[in-house]
Amino acid sequence: MIKTFSFSILFFLGAVLSTFFNVEELASKESVVVLSSESYLNIKGKTNVSTFECQFDMTTISDAIRIHYKDYNQSIKFTDTKLILPNVEFNCGGKAINKDFNKLLNTEEYPEIILKLKEISKVKPQNNTTTATIEITISNIVKSYTVPISITNDHNIQVSGVMPLDINDFNLTAPTKMLGMVKVSPKIEIQFSLKILEP
Repeated sequence: MIKTFSFSILFFLGAVLSTFFNVEELASKESVVVLSSESYLNIKGKTNVSTFECQFDMTTISDAIRIHYKDYNQSIKFTDTKLILPNVEFNCGGKAINKDFNKLLNTEEYPEIILKLKEISKVKPQNNTTTATIEITISNIVKSYTVPISITNDHNIQVSGVMPLDINDFNLTAPTKMLGMVKVSPKIEIQFSLKILEP
């Protein structure tokens, strides 16, 4: 079993957003967060004949994560805050498609997806939405994205969002099947829904 996450970027979102409702501007802060077993993180894609979904094994996540950040007027900024996702911890539903998924990501040479949280904008109270700036490394290529996320606060904080990606941006070549008749679309999505519990 590959070692569990050193940090969880999705934990970071929930922990920081939960402070927006009752904390004034801070120069520096640290927090500890825990993720409920009801949470999920999936990668979704499609071919010219069907769709597929690869679910990350959430049981590999550590029970509690400590984070450090600075809270400014309009945003919260992080330093060296990253999540390491081992490619082999994604299950796409069968050995053959798992093999194709890892071939797509060049797992033998680059076994991990790395997500680095850079910044979170402050929540807009009228619609419980905000954005997160995330740097993602796939196959040793680094790209930065601004991702919209939604937050609900019913006893526990829940953070949800979708990060659309184009595998061509990472110089990835999708495998083909049946003499090239089945092809994977370059457009994929990382979908997540995280319930944050008090530690």
